[in-house]
Amino acid sequence: MNLEEVARLSGVSRSTVSRVVNNDARVSGAVRERVQAIIQEHNYHPNAAARSLASRRTRILGLLIPQAAGTIFSDPFFPQLIQGAVDSCNAADHNLLMLMNSSTDPQGMERMHRRVLGGHHLDGLVIASSVVDDPIITHLHETHYPFVLVGRHPRYHEIPSVDVDNRAAAQSAVVHLLQHGYRRIAFIGGLPNMIAAIDRYGGYVTGLQEAGVLPDPALAVHGHFTQAGGYAAMQTLLTQRPDAVCVASDTMALGALHAARDAGCRVPEDLAIIGFDNIPAAAGVQPSLTTVAQPIAELGREAIRILLERITQPDYPAIHLRLPTHLILRRSCGCPESAASSPLGGDRPPL
Repeated sequence: MNLEEVARLSGVSRSTVSRVVNNDARVSGAVRERVQAIIQEHNYHPNAAARSLASRRTRILGLLIPQAAGTIFSDPFFPQLIQGAVDSCNAADHNLLMLMNSSTDPQGMERMHRRVLGGHHLDGLVIASSVVDDPIITHLHETHYPFVLVGRHPRYHEIPSVDVDNRAAAQSAVVHLLQHGYRRIAFIGGLPNMIAAIDRYGGYVTGLQEAGVLPDPALAVHGHFTQAGGYAAMQTLLTQRPDAVCVASDTMALGALHAARDAGCRVPEDLAIIGFDNIPAAAGVQPSLTTVAQPIAELGREAIRILLERITQPDYPAIHLRLPTHLILRRSCGCPESAASSPLGGDRPPL
């Protein structure tokens, strides 16, 4: 069956069928239902190339993982984010193309833009993690290419984004440790140029300062968002004798737990640990890991939804959605396993 036959059976013009197929609002509800019934009855599938030419859209969206985040692709954060983005694309009848930015030099960025973005192969782009001074963000912003950030940008407030309040979430984790009576609280951070990592460190510092505790630079170490990095960071911190450690990701926290155990340090009796993300392994490790839970799959779903709105309504003000986080209280901080979770805010009720 082709477009002309659908039009004949529906009693409408070819252009009307095309509008229905492309979700054009200029079709009445009754006509739309009649055409869609014929399409479903005869299992009609529109020609993708013709559909793209008619709408000037490919119905393909990109998900770009910058080079800095590529080093932590094995982190469970990314599969959950990708799954959320795929779910949202499927619901909107779009496809998702994964992109890895293998170069941050201007020539490499220009090649990627010319081959993929400038060639109109994608309708828009989600950038999966924000790093400081990423040239691709500046380039896309200056060329008015439709894109959305997972994570905030410190300068371009007109770029749509979806995120959690990383600073407030990390601060609340530190406050919880302080409420347990810990005072020598260390921090294992992520990549130093990643905005989420910077914000989580900022929350750690603010939490200490507002409690009248002076942050000790010797108690802050980068773990680069890897389990091996968390292990090495904890080995360094143990020489400083902290009584608690706030870790900027669960993956690093798992490494930190292993390092503490290998050094004969009991958790939480000798050292408390709090992570960030609430990956599945956090509940199964011994002792179970207290962590800040963020809705990772929802970040991917909302990023795609916001991007589709940006594509169809490019002149609308930029959306900045902040999703809520939860502090999941388990054994590693000294709480009983049955302790209640604490909501940490966002633009919508806790998920």
